[in-house]
Amino acid sequence: MKKLKISEIVFIAVIAAALGVFWWGYTFFYDLLKPILKPLAMENLLSGIWLMGAIFFPYIIRKPGSALLGEMIAAFIQGFIARWGITSLIWGAAQAIPVELFFLLLAYKYWNWKVLCIAGMISAASSYFLNYFWEGYHLKEIEIYFLVVQFTTFIISGAVLAGLLSKWLADGLKKTGVLNQFEIVKQDIGK
Repeated sequence: MKKLKISEIVFIAVIAAALGVFWWGYTFFYDLLKPILKPLAMENLLSGIWLMGAIFFPYIIRKPGSALLGEMIAAFIQGFIARWGITSLIWGAAQAIPVELFFLLLAYKYWNWKVLCIAGMISAASSYFLNYFWEGYHLKEIEIYFLVVQFTTFIISGAVLAGLLSKWLADGLKKTGVLNQFEIVKQDIGK
């Protein structure tokens, strides 16, 4: 497997920092809609945005470490300026490590929309299970319906907002030529 180049690390760092600031701003939008969606156990329909770093960067770079680095930098920036602090890094790791393992299992060779949706779903499942124990849901008497709807909506959001949206954004950037030095373009040229 190829290692990350300095230029790739710099790209990830700069864009992930911007993503972290975006996530902080997105929190305000999320907080506006959460009171409406939470009673229906559907607030996780909006949560896939926070998984994007684990999908967007590996889709462009296509090398080990890109999911973890992108998600962790974005999580650090968001945690630094938002109310979550250092706990953002715990979620960043939980959202990125399973995705890194998934792409490693695929030898970083498959990048269609189905693969990215699955990666988003894996990230969502991992994040949900961390939240399940972190928030003490396992200790509370919560209706199974509530938990199933929460989990299902997070999986859907992971597929759509992390998987498909990351692909759409990266493909759009690819058309502009700004990604010409990265594997997203090089692998397509080699086909």
